[in-house]
Amino acid sequence: MVFNSAVSNVKAVVVIGASGFIGDYLLKELASRSDIEVRVLVHRNKPQNHSNIKFIEGDLLARDSLNDLLIKDSVVINLAYLAKNNIEAIRNLAMACAKNQVSRLIHCSTAVVVGRTQKVWVSEAVQCEPISEYEQTKLRIEEVLLEMSLGKFQVTILRPTAVFGAGGQNLLKLANELSTKNLWMNYIRSCVFNRRSMNLVCVENVVAALVFLLDARNVDREVFIISDDDSPINNYRDIENQLCTSLGKSYPVPRVIVPQIFLGTLLRLVGKSNINPSIKYSDQKLAALGYKKPQRLDVAIDAFSEWYKTHISNKA
Repeated sequence: MVFNSAVSNVKAVVVIGASGFIGDYLLKELASRSDIEVRVLVHRNKPQNHSNIKFIEGDLLARDSLNDLLIKDSVVINLAYLAKNNIEAIRNLAMACAKNQVSRLIHCSTAVVVGRTQKVWVSEAVQCEPISEYEQTKLRIEEVLLEMSLGKFQVTILRPTAVFGAGGQNLLKLANELSTKNLWMNYIRSCVFNRRSMNLVCVENVVAALVFLLDARNVDREVFIISDDDSPINNYRDIENQLCTSLGKSYPVPRVIVPQIFLGTLLRLVGKSNINPSIKYSDQKLAALGYKKPQRLDVAIDAFSEWYKTHISNKA
């Protein structure tokens, strides 16, 4: 593979934040595309280039270092979220994208920027009222990108819900609790949480959405939610049942149904941003554009369970 998209029909795709959970899956997907040249930002210990992937050293907090990474007409996928200085980093990225004339930046944000809402179904049109510092920072990053890109390059924002899969952190806590924690504590938690929305989305569907947006038209300055909340099992009770079956766990007595208003009050008392146990996030806007999910939630949970049993519980 020759890394020179200027003299071929190969599209240059720049990935920032590829060392994370989503990034690992994304690189594997992009590596299978012969029509794409992938340029990946790394800070140090640059891996050896292979196939259609080229690793380039740089730092979001050192703007000039991004000039070797970004090339004219490339599409940038940003997955990065730093421990600190995120606003400075995103300003640097926006300025570098403008200077190097990239065509589009696809920014992976989070659905929880909506903050606290009583809406049962949240769409992109719901006004954001972030509560936590994390939510506020994530929303401000979106705002900075939209402000600084105007008239210079396209920006598309993807807001995933709780991303899970083999190697990820979401759902790992529940699996650990079911495997190793006190049976009766798990039972009480199950009774209280009952049908609370889990708002999970499998990593395969998030990656597919990012790849879909590479070539999508009329998505400049658009925001899209990606979730698996359209699945009826995306709630605590059903997902717990599926994990229990896979892990060989069960409760000795039937669960007691605790009224949902009790959980909502409890969430408010402990200071949670989301105090609505029924909240769901709609990705119909993305579906209407033609996006189709490659993975079902129940299948993804089974795959997660198998990974967990092989790589986590058997080594505990």
